[in-house]
Amino acid sequence: MPATSGGRVDVWRRLQALRRAGHEIALLCWMDAGRVEPPSPAILAELQSVCRDVKLLPITRSLPEIAQRLLQLWRWPSHVASRWVTSRHAGLLDWARGFAPDVVLLDGLYGGAVAWELARRLGAPMVYRSHNVEHRYMNDQQAREERFARRLGLAANCVGLERFERQTVARAVQVMDISLEDAEYWRAQGFSHVSCVPTLVDAGFAARLSQAPADKPYDLLYFGNLNTPNNVEALRWLVGAVLPRLPARDLRIAVAGSRPTDAVRALLATDARITLIENPADMAEVVGQARVLVNPMLAGSGVNLKSVEMLFSRAALVSTSVGVKGLPEAARRCFAVADAPEAFGAAIERGLGEAAAETEHRTAARALFSDKALLAAIQQAIVPPTGLAIGGRP
Repeated sequence: MPATSGGRVDVWRRLQALRRAGHEIALLCWMDAGRVEPPSPAILAELQSVCRDVKLLPITRSLPEIAQRLLQLWRWPSHVASRWVTSRHAGLLDWARGFAPDVVLLDGLYGGAVAWELARRLGAPMVYRSHNVEHRYMNDQQAREERFARRLGLAANCVGLERFERQTVARAVQVMDISLEDAEYWRAQGFSHVSCVPTLVDAGFAARLSQAPADKPYDLLYFGNLNTPNNVEALRWLVGAVLPRLPARDLRIAVAGSRPTDAVRALLATDARITLIENPADMAEVVGQARVLVNPMLAGSGVNLKSVEMLFSRAALVSTSVGVKGLPEAARRCFAVADAPEAFGAAIERGLGEAAAETEHRTAARALFSDKALLAAIQQAIVPPTGLAIGGRP
């Protein structure tokens, strides 16, 4: 927090939607105390405005903690073990019993060992929200990571990851997958209790985008985190293979996102037309400043949240096929999709030549990612196995 990157934004918006629907939430989460600052009083207050109770556990990366994680690698991937180790003496069972949940919602894979233990001890059903086919996604990330220490950490996390992911899918009474394609992958593996539940773009983000100025300061914008291997690879392809095919010297290009690596800074400096916007406080304000939005992703699974957010702008939209992977067809048809540098550049030029306009297609696509659509999908997914009422006050 504040939620500024895709995965965190997705979780936070979903929590807010459930609270708006009248449901009470106890939130168990972890923070990387070795790399980030503790949450400020304002951020804690924001969490507590949505969640009735918040339990925040630090992952300290101390030597004893790392040693305990290593001892668990025969059972679990490193990221799973880190959450188990830091939870063992935190009084979680008494805390959870005090809340008495109807459902344990595992949002993302890595709290899976803790969530399953709590669900089992409490006698509550566990529902799993899948963000990716995680073992394929992490193997892709590890193959693309160039920093040795990060590559080593990703390799440790990939050990046993597929086995644990399959076990988690099997244990859940229902799996709510973010992606149509990923849901189909699991169903093809014999898991019939998997359905697609869309991500959400909140009304505030959409409203801020609708107020964007007509006179745009940028012609072209890429936005997203600027440090994960697949995003860095996408930027390399955009800057090295696509932008040379757009030779106009007065082209105004922006790249916006969080925590750019030194390699990203050096890459962007090779084209004087590019402006780097670091750690923007409000991505909606930035997204509304461009005539064409691009998503040049070359690898990934799940759904690219940036592509969903792009739908709420009035800009022309250009993406690779990976960038729109997992989206419903009604959303995909709003993009010019191209995978070769020449075709991607040509699609950008066409977008620059078009006047910004709302279309029926884009309006219909936006409705797929609303509070109403999210809560209806959750209702359909988890009511049969749990008997709960989702989407109205309990």
